[in-house]
Amino acid sequence: MSIAKNSIIKLVWAFFLFSVVVINIALVLEYKRQVDGFYHFTFQRFIIAIRFIHDEREDIEKQLNSLHVKIATEEKKKLLEYGEFIKEDPFSIMIKYGDKLFFVPQEPSLLPPFKKHFLDEKHPMPRTPPKVILENTQENSSWQYTLLVLCLNGVMILFFVVVLKKLLRLNELKDKIREVGLKSEFTPIKIQSHDELAQIGAEFNAAMKKIYQLKEARTLFLRNILHEIKTPIMKGKILTQAFENSQKKEQMQRVFERLEYLLVEMAKVEKLSSDEVALEKKEYRVVDILDHAIDLLMSESSRIEVILEEETPLLQVDFELFSTALKNLLENAIKYSSGTIYVYITKSSMRIESFGEEIEADKLDFSKIFNRKIEGASSGLGLGLYIVNEIVKKHDLKLSYEYKMEKNIFQISF
Repeated sequence: MSIAKNSIIKLVWAFFLFSVVVINIALVLEYKRQVDGFYHFTFQRFIIAIRFIHDEREDIEKQLNSLHVKIATEEKKKLLEYGEFIKEDPFSIMIKYGDKLFFVPQEPSLLPPFKKHFLDEKHPMPRTPPKVILENTQENSSWQYTLLVLCLNGVMILFFVVVLKKLLRLNELKDKIREVGLKSEFTPIKIQSHDELAQIGAEFNAAMKKIYQLKEARTLFLRNILHEIKTPIMKGKILTQAFENSQKKEQMQRVFERLEYLLVEMAKVEKLSSDEVALEKKEYRVVDILDHAIDLLMSESSRIEVILEEETPLLQVDFELFSTALKNLLENAIKYSSGTIYVYITKSSMRIESFGEEIEADKLDFSKIFNRKIEGASSGLGLGLYIVNEIVKKHDLKLSYEYKMEKNIFQISF
């Protein structure tokens, strides 16, 4: 399964990863803030408890319990050696040992440099605090926070999986639509669901069914027309042989030859427009393709002058089909010009230049046939350039036209 460069799946993946990272960073920062707050208020409770002990109040145990503090039994040396220093002031240190917090009073001379005194001026800490080690009894459980993290990440992952599953089904629908396009006969795609994707599949089936019906009707109509017209043309060509007047005979022959030419061109148009032309691409020199196109003209090829500006390029093309396109361009140039036809070949393009009148604006849309305001024997039906344009497009090349210095210039860009 190929994924496009600007795929929605890639966008959803990127947005999901970005959201997970941002939300989890925010949760970590919030957890750190809560832990810092817990340490701060625990330190304050320890200081208040030390004041209660210093004042030698009655029912001290009850007051310590109200502060969630008790007198510790751990050794001071062990706490200082193995504990983690959390918070301190000039007279005490709060240490984390195991999962518990301890408050260890210190002599001022043994403490680190003064950082911050946590008491106000009305209640200053005595110079010699009680030598009692206190232990915090209030639990700081993180299970609620852990549950919140798991729930948030779980919901996000679940949402992402559901969305991704829908998007992958959309990709599956795209593959099925591609398969339908490659088949010569229409086969409805099957979507086993009852959501919007099923509706898209149903609408696609209905639209494709109409397109295939129109395509079959058009193909049948054109083939019947071509077959029915071909028979009277052949009869007419035979009957013209019986004419005694040579001038009329020649005129009638030209009429039937033109009709026969139009039939051949219409057959090519029908095949090109119905995508029945299978390209057999191989590598050929442009000059070889051009030589074959000139051979197909069978008339006035002496008026064509080929100019190689650089070394001859190689093209991956269908030899016969591309030769037909060049033949049509050269034939147009010969028909509507009386001078020399110049063909310039470079590494990146081929230009066919001929002196003549500028092509009218309404005739420059080579993507459709019968684009003339008035159809006639002298103006043509526009089939030649339409066929050229379709063949060039099928080879992933580009046909362009410009009128410069009284010359019609057709260019095929490689």
